[in-house]
Amino acid sequence: MLLSTELFSKVFEEDMPQLLHCLKARVKVYTSAEFIVHAEDSSDEIGVVLEGSVHIITEDLFGNRSITAHLKKGEMFGQIATTRNFATSPASVVAISQDVVVMFLKFSRLVAPCTRACSFHSLVIENMMNVLAKRNLLINQKLSILSQRTMREKLLAFLYLQYKEVGLYEFTIPFNRDELADFLCVNRSALSREIAKMGDEGLIETTRSHFILNENTFL
Repeated sequence: MLLSTELFSKVFEEDMPQLLHCLKARVKVYTSAEFIVHAEDSSDEIGVVLEGSVHIITEDLFGNRSITAHLKKGEMFGQIATTRNFATSPASVVAISQDVVVMFLKFSRLVAPCTRACSFHSLVIENMMNVLAKRNLLINQKLSILSQRTMREKLLAFLYLQYKEVGLYEFTIPFNRDELADFLCVNRSALSREIAKMGDEGLIETTRSHFILNENTFL
């Protein structure tokens, strides 16, 4: 499974045991709703989701929660918290499914040149840069959604990205209604009313997290 992740792309299977030993890999299992990382925690590790899915969440001074990202099997978290510019984690990581399995890797071992000059180590560093570039794109997409002026525009911008990702007008989003409200930074009740209104107008059909759009949804 690790070989299929972006971080270990193009690494040979026979090199994995030595690589994981070099990165001081360890594995831990979490249950649903359990915090994997708390905001302000200090850590020098990054996490790779091996099973299940997690949410990256932040809270403002008033306790309002926002979901920054949904990460599934094979995706990473903790890259920012391990840099020298951040002494503590700027966000929390929470398991949202049963039996979430996470592999932790020492960040300092990941980015520093290997004393053994392992050829696969430089490849992993290159992969890490690609992962960071894609994460930056996701952050820009989130900012683009939140920059929309109305709740409907925020929702449509989010649904458009989901449509572009799967290439279909029918898809299931990775959030329930409360989580979607947290992701869009809007009131949950107001969001439900807006979704119901868009359904009455024939723009969308939805059952819980499942959405069906039509060709006129984004017009």
